[in-house]
Amino acid sequence: MTSMHIDREQSGSDVLLKVVGRLDTPNAKPFEASLMEVVTQTTGGIVINLAGVDYVSSSGLRALLVAGKAMRTGKRKLALTSLQPQIREVFDISGFSSLFEIT
Repeated sequence: MTSMHIDREQSGSDVLLKVVGRLDTPNAKPFEASLMEVVTQTTGGIVINLAGVDYVSSSGLRALLVAGKAMRTGKRKLALTSLQPQIREVFDISGFSSLFEIT
């Protein structure tokens, strides 16, 4: 199993999460749990820096989708930043690029 690490930083009312590792099936559930914890604990937006992520599976996409839906329900912003080219391609092919603000 490959490991994944999430650093959390507060920036005003927003939270910046820096994810390093693989968003694959073994890591998707813990990632989703950590992400949903941030969703419930913060009142501002969430920015997820994916520069350190080199692989995203459908399970990883689902975890992002669940968090994105929760944020939209609360009328808050969830943005993704610094996607590596192969990760951006996964988002483009799957149609997820239109579901998230990607910078």
